[in-house]
Amino acid sequence: MDNYIQFPRYSIYLIPNKLFIDQVEKLLLKNNVKFDNFEISKYGLNYTVKAPFYLSHLYNEEELINSFQEYFLSNQNKSYKEEFNVLGLKKIKNVFALEMNSNEKFNFLCNDIIRYFDLYRKTLNQQEVQKDIKRFSNLTSLEMEYYLIWGYPYLFEFNNHHISVSDIKKEIIFDNSIKSLNYSNISLMRQDSLNGKFISICKSD
Repeated sequence: MDNYIQFPRYSIYLIPNKLFIDQVEKLLLKNNVKFDNFEISKYGLNYTVKAPFYLSHLYNEEELINSFQEYFLSNQNKSYKEEFNVLGLKKIKNVFALEMNSNEKFNFLCNDIIRYFDLYRKTLNQQEVQKDIKRFSNLTSLEMEYYLIWGYPYLFEFNNHHISVSDIKKEIIFDNSIKSLNYSNISLMRQDSLNGKFISICKSD
């Protein structure tokens, strides 16, 4: 294992409500697939606002949790509580994903979370960057710039509002049975091992 990889690591998710999760499970069953069989199942059904990151040595988990709680106590932007329309199923890189509509207020909240909590992300040195960046391929110059600044390349204009539901090993036929999405909360997530599932350790509501 590369020496820069450490656990636990953290992420910030928008968690769909149970109705949406149940509808996704029914859609997958109709296509004779099971979500838990996929590599992406460790991340769960979610919209990832802040991509997984290692915690900086300058902070501990308690400080991260306190900052998360303070942020959502003071932030009046509740746009994530709106109902979002499901636009359809599309292929995004190596997964099938349900794409949702968004709006300026929602996008501002998500981008603000990315920036605000980047303070807690471990910054890799040059050698670690050379190892880590191998996870991505064919990055554009702007995607590379985002990776070097934020630790993840597919941000802002390169990220649309979607929830990954399956890998591309088996074709998924979308029957338009899922019309809309509501989120239950924004969660700070923790992963304790390389193949472990991300679990919620703090919620916005």
